[in-house]
Amino acid sequence: MGTLVFVCPTTGHEVSLGIEIDRSSFKSLPRTKTTISCPHCREKHLLSAVWSWLVSEYPEAQPGGGPVKSAA
Repeated sequence: MGTLVFVCPTTGHEVSLGIEIDRSSFKSLPRTKTTISCPHCREKHLLSAVWSWLVSEYPEAQPGGGPVKSAA
């Protein structure tokens, strides 16, 4: 299982969509575009599975859409 993520084209921040999905389901997602409201720039982006990927351990998004900081 992993969390679906993409990069905001406006800010360059990695954004978690908060969707947990396994690899086989991710690979079978349709290649159509979906409108996503971005918590980082407050704009809507067209997103396709082609421009998203899975992260196995993604930290929870910060309230208010602030950047997510990894615990390195």
